[in-house]
Amino acid sequence: MQIDLKFDYLDRVRKIAALYTKRKTSDLLDGDFHSLQHGRSLDFDDLREYRFGDDVNMIDWKSSSRAGKTLIRRYFAERRHNVLFVGDTGLKMTGDTPAGESKEQIALMAFGIAAYLFGKQGVNYALSCCDRDGNRITPFLSGPGHLEELLYSYKNAIENGEPSQSFGETLFKTASSFVRHMVMILITDAEGLAQLDEGLIRRLIYYNDVYIFCIEDASLTDENAYDLEAGAFADPFLAICEDLRRQEQQIREQMEQSAERALTPNRIFFKKISRESEIIDALIWLFGRRRGTIL
Repeated sequence: MQIDLKFDYLDRVRKIAALYTKRKTSDLLDGDFHSLQHGRSLDFDDLREYRFGDDVNMIDWKSSSRAGKTLIRRYFAERRHNVLFVGDTGLKMTGDTPAGESKEQIALMAFGIAAYLFGKQGVNYALSCCDRDGNRITPFLSGPGHLEELLYSYKNAIENGEPSQSFGETLFKTASSFVRHMVMILITDAEGLAQLDEGLIRRLIYYNDVYIFCIEDASLTDENAYDLEAGAFADPFLAICEDLRRQEQQIREQMEQSAERALTPNRIFFKKISRESEIIDALIWLFGRRRGTIL
């Protein structure tokens, strides 16, 4: 039975990823994947503002003088980098989205589709996630067998009780485990997004380019809303109280605005998704933001 499920997951990933090849925007992730990494080669990419820890030899003094701020030159790297996925886990990831879809299934498919596409380009990827037994980081590999194993590792981590540490702690420990440049893709929700404080953000971007799938939560003021923590359906009164509905919406908007203020200046981009069908567009949007080519 488990083997059938494995093939089902991988088959779904392949079918959804096939849509990607039909988009005119598919070149965002085509080629050697050089656009997602930077090093010291002869191929100039772009300029960005200097950050603590950058090589001072890469400062472009003429451009800095014109811009009134310190800028460094970035170059396409001569080798490919690994992609590290960090997945949020626990009870909260077993709920539903506003569209009525399973957060767990969207998380699994967001990981699976992105990893599958990167793997098709010859990029190795790994998964870091935490369950009640602690945090695990898998080896960097690629291929169908590796993807199958990681999909089920992530599924089991979500369903294996409450994690032994918060998502923020998992992120910090994961980022601290590596001292090389990588692409990091986070899969979380609004609660996980809120844990990205200033110190953690600095740690994440020190070596990495960071992108976030933010899976939306269903509202407690929706009809037939289910409260995961209480293990019961929410009081029907919540669904008919307009004041509560507006307050809940305001809180969500404030959390999103706060996340944007903290993340965007640091070139960390997140995209909200509530449907499996939105994953491909979200992935293209995220990497379009990095390139400045919003589609």
